[in-house]
Amino acid sequence: IIKIVFIDYYKESKLAEEAQQIYYDNDDDDEEPSQQERFADLIKINPDIKAWIYISNTRVNYPVLQTPEDDRNYYLTHNYKKEYSQYGSIFMDSICTLGTESKNVILHGHHMKNGEMFANILKYGEVDFCKENPIINFDTLNETRKYKVISIFKTNTLPEQGEIFNYQISSFGKGKFMEFVKDVKKRSLIYFPVDVEEDDQLITLSTCSYEFKDFRTVVVARKVRKEESDYVDVNKIKEAPNPLWPDCWYEKHGGVRPS
Repeated sequence: IIKIVFIDYYKESKLAEEAQQIYYDNDDDDEEPSQQERFADLIKINPDIKAWIYISNTRVNYPVLQTPEDDRNYYLTHNYKKEYSQYGSIFMDSICTLGTESKNVILHGHHMKNGEMFANILKYGEVDFCKENPIINFDTLNETRKYKVISIFKTNTLPEQGEIFNYQISSFGKGKFMEFVKDVKKRSLIYFPVDVEEDDQLITLSTCSYEFKDFRTVVVARKVRKEESDYVDVNKIKEAPNPLWPDCWYEKHGGVRPS
């Protein structure tokens, strides 16, 4: 217990601080560093590092890694230095074959009880937090990006809990993308006044949730378009009146599924 609660936590916190120091090292220079310069020293440590994710007012401030499909879960149990770690890393699903250029960039991270990794994305279930933090920052090797949150939802992974909604899709057939967006939005616990168009790109953050066995909390955001402001009318953010839950939710809590 001492090792898990204190020693491992201290080690992983120091490791995260070390990565942040490397990534932000050039920010005090007079000249803004390029993305290649930002990532250069991190990639020397591990070429699997593909991006950086940051969400204000959370502990989400980590490198993003990706492995080939034949070892897709490697970073569930390894840190960015490829050392064994129960904390794992934030990693991009291997089905994102176009990497950070995928139509939907899917990221996974553990829900650590001390708030590390992706535990804090559950805060998007709170209206006040959404109003203060409607933007997710996601920097690739080539550019800095901002994404406007469009949905937070809970979903099941076990068939006995109801029909499984497959949100882990990185590319879409003709006409399927907007259908996916509709499915994502109707499940959202919060209403976000952010539109989505056919040519847009998404980022999806997924972590474990404990409302039911093997549940997931998922946050989806839309990339800010070229020439578009990152402004979001936060006064319009509010609780969704009747989001779609998995079947097991209605069996336990009652209520009526939205039509």
